[in-house]
Amino acid sequence: MDLKYVPIFRARQQEIIVLKSFDFGDKIYPLLEIIKEKDRKNNTKTTLEIYSELIDNITSDKVFLDLPVYLKINNSTNDEVVAFSKSVIEDVIERIAFFNQFAELNERVVPVISSLLLKTGEIEIERQVQELRANFPLLAFRTFHNTFESDIMQISNNIVNTDYFMYDLDTTSISNPLFRRHRRKISEIDSNNKIILRSAINTDIQNVKLDHGNIISEADNILLEEYSQVGLFGAFGDYCGVKKDDLTSGGTISPGFIIYDPYENMYYGYKGALKKLSEFEDTIVPNVLDSEMMTRLQTKYLQYVNDNEGIQILKDIQAGNENGKSQAKFKKVSILHYLHCLKTNINANEEIPLYLIP
Repeated sequence: MDLKYVPIFRARQQEIIVLKSFDFGDKIYPLLEIIKEKDRKNNTKTTLEIYSELIDNITSDKVFLDLPVYLKINNSTNDEVVAFSKSVIEDVIERIAFFNQFAELNERVVPVISSLLLKTGEIEIERQVQELRANFPLLAFRTFHNTFESDIMQISNNIVNTDYFMYDLDTTSISNPLFRRHRRKISEIDSNNKIILRSAINTDIQNVKLDHGNIISEADNILLEEYSQVGLFGAFGDYCGVKKDDLTSGGTISPGFIIYDPYENMYYGYKGALKKLSEFEDTIVPNVLDSEMMTRLQTKYLQYVNDNEGIQILKDIQAGNENGKSQAKFKKVSILHYLHCLKTNINANEEIPLYLIP
């Protein structure tokens, strides 16, 4: 298949900005996770209008549309996320109705079907397929390492070879014995489009704990290097350079920034010395742009810098042409930079770290 990479986005402000501005090309299909009824509270448009407009503005051949079942709801979860999860994500009838709203966009939209086992105790994959197949020529099936054994029968009985199969490791390593146990059954699934997903940045990584200017040892992007060696998957996916956070409410000012190094396939962390937004402009931006990693890219690997919207934002902040006192903006920078690096590698047919290339 042409598809090589599936960046996963939550429908939140900074991710939406990136989705509307980035040209994904023909080998990258974004996966859009809908986590609340509307993108912002004061939006007067309907849910269908909001997300249809967003999808129309995404420059890619296909868009995977998902109602993510992995969300862990607790007392600190954002209220809007809790309400949407209980009313739509966890209710099979409402899930089906939500997807069917987008039937007119079925040339590009691919609904993502998942088991509800961990939410309701029922799998419900077959029911979703029966209700959605008539309206959508292509479906995607997303299963997780901890539900695979329960999901596999209904997936195998309902998937066709043009559908997409997604195996989600969460933050589990690709070397985990549980995945090795599942490999044979995955190989028998009748799909020409198999994708392996994994979050590279652990959810417990915090800005205040970053080792300024150094590699983040807890961030592991090994999936990019090893997924093709498994021989089962034609593409991989992740959360495009940022943490798959728990969607909690509030939070304090904590200047921090995670940036991807395409040369080593690793992440570096930067943090402010003070809990002030000015630390982004005064400490983080100059340290990133003067780093060994950035110097290497600027001198030897300009393909990762030229036309890189994320790096350009950092340069504009340093030049005083853009306001850098925004924690959210740096999330956008991380995503834009990572996407540019991945697209550059994919277009050049390079999916291993540069230091390993002879």
